[in-house]
Amino acid sequence: MTDSPNISGAPPKLPSHIKKPNEEEHKKALEDINARIDKLKKQQDAVKEKINKLPGKSDNTRRDELRTQLSDLRDKQAEIKKGKQAVYEQLDALNDSIRKKVNNIKSFQAKVPYKTTAEVDARINELEAKIEAGVRLVEEKKMLQEITLLKRSRTQVEGLDEQQEAIDKERTIYNELRKNIDDSESKKFSEQYEKANAELKTIQGDQNQAREARNKLYDERTRIKGLLDEEYNQLRSMRDEYRKANDEYYTFLRQLREYKREQERLRKQQLEQEKRQEAAQRELELASLPAFENEITLCENLGNFLQTFLNDGAASNNKENQQAAASSGQATLPGGRELNLPEGVVLKTKSEREEDYFVGGGKKKKGGKGSGGAAKEKKEKAVDTLKLPLATMEGFFEIKVTVPTKISDIPATLEKLKERKEQYLAEQPKVTEENKKRAQEKIAAMQKKEEEEKKLAEAEAAEKKAAAEAAAAAEAEAKKTESEQPAATADVTAPVATTVESQ
Repeated sequence: MTDSPNISGAPPKLPSHIKKPNEEEHKKALEDINARIDKLKKQQDAVKEKINKLPGKSDNTRRDELRTQLSDLRDKQAEIKKGKQAVYEQLDALNDSIRKKVNNIKSFQAKVPYKTTAEVDARINELEAKIEAGVRLVEEKKMLQEITLLKRSRTQVEGLDEQQEAIDKERTIYNELRKNIDDSESKKFSEQYEKANAELKTIQGDQNQAREARNKLYDERTRIKGLLDEEYNQLRSMRDEYRKANDEYYTFLRQLREYKREQERLRKQQLEQEKRQEAAQRELELASLPAFENEITLCENLGNFLQTFLNDGAASNNKENQQAAASSGQATLPGGRELNLPEGVVLKTKSEREEDYFVGGGKKKKGGKGSGGAAKEKKEKAVDTLKLPLATMEGFFEIKVTVPTKISDIPATLEKLKERKEQYLAEQPKVTEENKKRAQEKIAAMQKKEEEEKKLAEAEAAEKKAAAEAAAAAEAEAKKTESEQPAATADVTAPVATTVESQ
């Protein structure tokens, strides 16, 4: 027989780090995040409304006109300047000379803090007066050194005066030349240029101010969007963690239920297998019993049953002989003595005497005497008739023997029963061995079928396990891909869908 299935596997245990997530706390945390998201959305809507209220693309027609006007004025001034190029070159040369001399004076004044020789002389006189008044030796040495330096720089200061006089002279010449070229037309163009340039700067200032306000709103919108993305990422992370914990917990429950179902299935399989084994053992034991035992026993029982009719018939014949002797005028008394009766006198039985007593003797005697032969013949015919119960007749049908209908048929039927019994006894060893062989073949076929079913069940279990692992891997990959995607700005406040099997 096949081995019993193993149902002693240990049940799965809940890992220490896996707990059933608290749905109420999770909902409260989601509500807090959603409240912050709603607040940020209102701020975002307010900023968008301000942006929408900003004026559209400004009309740059006036700005372009001013730029064109300035370009034309520059061209006209260039033409006027080109006509007075020699004067302008002289003005440029004077301007460069004046600039150089001024720079020299400024450089010297940075080294010497005196601008005129009078200031230098006044400082020298001051120091000499202090020395004559009397000072310490160290201070006197410092004052003498300063006086020496002042006397040396006095000549340079005298040169500054000369340079200042040259600068003043060149400026006078420059102003005279400038006055000659500053005619009314050039001055008119300059005034127009300055007016147009001032208006252009005002327009550009207004546009820059509007641009700054718009950029400020754009920055505020970007900031709020960044905060929203953080909230959405936190919300998504919280939902993912809750879903992961939920899936892990209910995965354990599913594994536990599967374990219990598997244990129950194995238990039922073991019980069914034990029942099949017991049935096969009983069938083998029944097949090992001698064949035709029921048929042989039935033959014996039917023979014994028919034999009772023969015994009853013999007893009935003895009674008839006694009646015949009585009719011939002889009767046997108790003790063996014979009684001689007159001719024509017949002894009656007790029942006949009682019957004559109730119905009257004369008429009864007359009627019985007239019909005695026909009644006797009818009685003999009724005695030979054999009536059998239905169950007994079915027994004859089972062993395929003709059912006797007369008592006279019983001896032949008994002979047929004997032959049938001997036939069963002759075929008994062969048929018993065939029955045993068929039972063994049936058990072997049943065992083969059980092995095939077991292999098929194992293959299906392995296929289901592989499919479950593939589904779990695909789900994990999908979750990983979803977590790697950028934060969405859509509403993700829908409740978490719990992937839990029905309890």
